[in-house]
Amino acid sequence: MREETDFRIPEDHARGRLPDDAGQRLGHTVRRICVSKDDPLFAEIRHFEREFRARGDVFFTGWNTRRRYSRRELERAALFLVVPRREFEPAGEQCGTVYDDASTCDYVFDQSSGIDIGGRHVTMSASTCGAGARQVSPLFLDVRRIPRAVDFARTIANEIVVSARAADVIREARLTGVELAPVRASNEGGTPSQTHFQLRTKGPTVELDDATLAGGDLFDESAYGRCPRGHVAGLNLLSEVSVQRRSLVDADVLATRQLVGVRRGLLRPWPILLLSPSAWRAFDSAKLRGLVIEVAHIV
Repeated sequence: MREETDFRIPEDHARGRLPDDAGQRLGHTVRRICVSKDDPLFAEIRHFEREFRARGDVFFTGWNTRRRYSRRELERAALFLVVPRREFEPAGEQCGTVYDDASTCDYVFDQSSGIDIGGRHVTMSASTCGAGARQVSPLFLDVRRIPRAVDFARTIANEIVVSARAADVIREARLTGVELAPVRASNEGGTPSQTHFQLRTKGPTVELDDATLAGGDLFDESAYGRCPRGHVAGLNLLSEVSVQRRSLVDADVLATRQLVGVRRGLLRPWPILLLSPSAWRAFDSAKLRGLVIEVAHIV
């Protein structure tokens, strides 16, 4: 496995601190730097991030870690993590989808706050755990906004939709642990979409192992966003996923009990989605598009 992190660093932060030839300039204001953890440049970025944080600032403004596996590693894996690559708006709640939030966890990570943007005062909603919400209506979406070039996508609230082609593969392979629910087209009076379905897991959930790291960002050592009641592991997933062997059930599509993310506005925390080797082979042979796929570990 090869792991690289793609950083986006303001040019005025990088200049004079990082080598002038490091990375790629995106216009005149941002530097893109892709490095592995064993690259000395990675340690330099971590050093400057800690330095900036100490004075209430950030050194980099965006990051994304990519893990690439050989064909042999994929074929020998016993479990996979999958995440839809494409995200879109509006979320289901904006289109008429109803959630029951009566029993959600109310633990607060950050209180609501206000900032001034362009001369206007904007209130930022509180960040809470939010675990325990139940979708109690069909998924209503503006189907015109669903990405067409992929077979898997998700809203900003992590409502996962699959193409009719992906739905056919799931049915033909008789994959277990998953259900395909209708997507109602809010822009067409709520009629069921013929091109997309909601993917939902069913059955027992899986326990994350402590080897799985989650937090605010790549160098967040405080595990920001971790619910002390055990519902949310952290704001972002920071490592490969490891799950406890004793919690595994016989299913092709699984979800973890612990969530990742935060409840803020329309955003909701989400379970980590896992696939069996049979499910991965079905998706791979059909060349379904739009999934980030990583090897998950059983411990």
